[in-house]
Amino acid sequence: MKRILLLSFAFLTVVAFSAIAQRTVSGKVTDDTGEALPGVNVVIKGTTTGVTTDLDGNYRLSVDDGATLIFSYVGFETQEIQVGARSTIDVTLGGATELQEVVVTGYGTTSERKNVAAVDIVGEENINNVPLTDVNQIIQGRSPGVYTTAGSGQPGAAVDIRVRGTGSITAGRGPLYVIDGIIIENGDFTQLTETNDALANINPNDIANITVLKDAAATSLYGSRGANGVILINTKRGKSGKSTITARASVGVTRPNFGNMDMMDGDQVTKYERVVLRNGGRTEAQIDADRPLNPDSTFNWRDASFRDGVTRNYEIQAQGGNESTRYFLSGGYYKQDGTLIESSFDRYSVRANMDQIFNDVVDLTVNMNISYTDQLNATAGNRFSSPLLGAFVNTPLQNPINPNTGELYTGLEPEWAIFTGTNYLYEVPLNPVVNNNLRAIGKAELGINVKDNIRLSQTVAIDLLNSRESRYFDLTTNDGFDTQGQVDEAFNQNLVFTSQTKATGNWTFGSDHNLDALAVFEVQDADFEEFRSSGTGLASGKLKTLQSTATPLIADGSLTAYAFVSFLGQVNYNYQNKYYISFAGRRDGSSRFGADQRWANFFSVGGSWRLIEEDFLSGVSVLSNAKLRVSYGTSGNADIGNFASLGLYGFNTAYNNVPGSSPTQIANPALTWETTDNLNIGLDWGILDDRISGSVDVYRREARELLLDVPVSRTSGFATATQNLGKIRNEGIEVVLSTVNVRNGDFSWATDFNVAFNRNEILELNDGEDIINGSQVYSEGFPIRTWFIERWAGVNPADGTPLWYTEEGDLTGNYAEADRFKLGNAQPTAVGGLNNVVSYKNISLSAFFYFSLGNEVYNSSRRFIESDGQRYGWNHLTSAGQDFWQQPGDIAKRPQPIVGGNNAANSRSTRYLEDGSFVRLRNVQVSYSLPSEILSNVGAQSARVWLQGQNLLTFTNYSGFDPEMDETGSEFFRYPVGKTITVGLEVTF
Repeated sequence: MKRILLLSFAFLTVVAFSAIAQRTVSGKVTDDTGEALPGVNVVIKGTTTGVTTDLDGNYRLSVDDGATLIFSYVGFETQEIQVGARSTIDVTLGGATELQEVVVTGYGTTSERKNVAAVDIVGEENINNVPLTDVNQIIQGRSPGVYTTAGSGQPGAAVDIRVRGTGSITAGRGPLYVIDGIIIENGDFTQLTETNDALANINPNDIANITVLKDAAATSLYGSRGANGVILINTKRGKSGKSTITARASVGVTRPNFGNMDMMDGDQVTKYERVVLRNGGRTEAQIDADRPLNPDSTFNWRDASFRDGVTRNYEIQAQGGNESTRYFLSGGYYKQDGTLIESSFDRYSVRANMDQIFNDVVDLTVNMNISYTDQLNATAGNRFSSPLLGAFVNTPLQNPINPNTGELYTGLEPEWAIFTGTNYLYEVPLNPVVNNNLRAIGKAELGINVKDNIRLSQTVAIDLLNSRESRYFDLTTNDGFDTQGQVDEAFNQNLVFTSQTKATGNWTFGSDHNLDALAVFEVQDADFEEFRSSGTGLASGKLKTLQSTATPLIADGSLTAYAFVSFLGQVNYNYQNKYYISFAGRRDGSSRFGADQRWANFFSVGGSWRLIEEDFLSGVSVLSNAKLRVSYGTSGNADIGNFASLGLYGFNTAYNNVPGSSPTQIANPALTWETTDNLNIGLDWGILDDRISGSVDVYRREARELLLDVPVSRTSGFATATQNLGKIRNEGIEVVLSTVNVRNGDFSWATDFNVAFNRNEILELNDGEDIINGSQVYSEGFPIRTWFIERWAGVNPADGTPLWYTEEGDLTGNYAEADRFKLGNAQPTAVGGLNNVVSYKNISLSAFFYFSLGNEVYNSSRRFIESDGQRYGWNHLTSAGQDFWQQPGDIAKRPQPIVGGNNAANSRSTRYLEDGSFVRLRNVQVSYSLPSEILSNVGAQSARVWLQGQNLLTFTNYSGFDPEMDETGSEFFRYPVGKTITVGLEVTF
């Protein structure tokens, strides 16, 4: 016993003296330009003990007295430094052959050299100072394979985004959004307003970069939620050094864009409609009697509906700190007046990002973003009171001003001749539709460095979105007259809580073997509450609150929730910084599925080979980079209703005013995740010291066990039920090319080009049966957005009547006999972007083009205003009065126009299916940085002025407003996207 105690005492004494002899050395590693280098190997010479530098190039390591540190990084000269008595050693590595761009993966970071996945980074130079409300619009065309469409020009409108095609039919098809490592809610949560995007609450000028994760090696860490890609939004953070304050202000003017939608004026309408009436057999006297309105008192409804919208942005940012504390603060106000009357968007935003290092062991990161938006929403184009509809269908022969009173018609007068029965110029200002969003996104992360190479952290985060909407119908307007006025109000509250417990570690064995690992336990709990109420009967137009209504009309609401519990891990290994391999796995549990199906496993394996480091390429001096990447893995999709697996009941007034309940959903306890298998092969390359560089990626992603709304027997009491059936595939190729065309002294010219080709195909459906989706069809062997409509055969030259095709290939003049065909695809086959940046001294000019090719869109607007007389009394496209049949033998493009239409000529058919391809000058900007000698007089570090244009030119054969529309590919009097000119100033002190 004594011997054991003596040995223990001796052991503890040795450990104590060893601890006294050891101390901590820390520092920062940079390149010869002063940029931090993440991932540098720092090893104690003669041992396998070491660490790698973090995102900011910092390291911390326990060493013995007399130790020597080896700093090594491929592409940089290795340095050996004796520690001596120093506790801080900052190192500059020279001889860099290429700078290492940091790649954020959401749960951690890596370098571009070590990355094995298909990711794209959009830098702040392409995000900041762009006059758009939504980050999804800003990244359009910047990342290959990312297809972004704005279905409306309404400020703050929802935006569709697809990564490498559409990966599901019924379940969610958009990517997962992650801000600073935390999954957030996105989409449109409105009940009353036409459209709103929750991401519009984020100030784009607070964003440092956006990373798009596309293949399995990148998305599998998000398991059941990464099947449709992941978009990581990383906000700006403070840096050590002198504090800076940046003030930014800009103002812009947006002009409405009507594309090729040229409308007839009063004189053209009069002449055209006389022809229409004459074709119907009317005499000249009858025609004169049919048109009593004064053609000399015409009105341009389109010009009255639209205006030049003004955009203003003011903000201030402060950042700085020291080695212990770093901060980034910002406050901004953004206001955009829409080009359509009575539409606007205001955003107030505040952000605070703080990083605090307490000591060598403990640090804390805090992020907070609070924003408030006020959106005045335009009325949807499918409503009679909408200026979107009236601007193009109201006849110019009806003036909105009552000549007897000199005031606007209300639309209720008996002499009012507009078919909708409303004068929206009177109605819309009285009937506002308002949406207010308050959003708070907060995160706190406490980190503990257990050892030099092992770190534990705990993160908690909340995402709170409160939305309040109101809609008012004045009692003197058409919409409110029958009810003596009406008030609708709605409220939504979305609260998401996230907890992440994370452990990371890295190990270096000798100088050749490097290993790092990640383990995370994550819980996400979300609660959603909504309430809606309505009332009618207002004693006065001055009373506009729900409390002032006499009769309650609606009072209902709902509560819903979901939860995810996840375990995930990743191991990355590299040998000689030449061969890299990564393994990742995730196990997810979701409340959205049945008790026996709640858990699922997802995985990925990826590897890369830096060919440029091999001896057999050492003599190829022209080659500066060559890396092969391969990855395969699975990810999932759980984006469905929160209780989709359960049998649900609704509680309401069932019969004879007696409260009761009834089934509202069929139970499916076997419901489980969609699973996507993802294969990616990529090659990164560069020549002439990366003066010319690029990448090529080939991919195939197949989603199986689709969460599909399958038709069921109506004897069940339901039309559809959600089941795991079907398979869909996307495959394609992405190409990126970057060139430094000129780099000579003060002059430089660089070009970036990307293009992506995607082929979408439905592989399996329930029993192989087609599923009709309006004017489209889900069918095996066809893309998901395949058009399924009647095929137009032109005009019968004998009598000017319309013709269509039958399934047998015959012609028919009877629309009821025309068959529907699978023709065309609403999704493009190729999308991409081209950016040129030219700089000379303090002047910079950039021009960015975006293109989308190979899709067909349906112009339903044209079907109404080029209707061959069907919509007599409306306005008409100028093209409607051109090239129509007039006499036997005419080979005409349009049938003979007759009052009431010509034999259903304007019914749904390929007559209105058009090529949706376009090329757009998305953004052009010229900027000037003021000389330092001028700035020194006012104490400023830098100042820049810029002038930019957005959507200035569009090249397309499409005849409507704008070929860029939402993924449905259908156009019906939607809010057109405008053209914007902006001037701005940015000063840093």
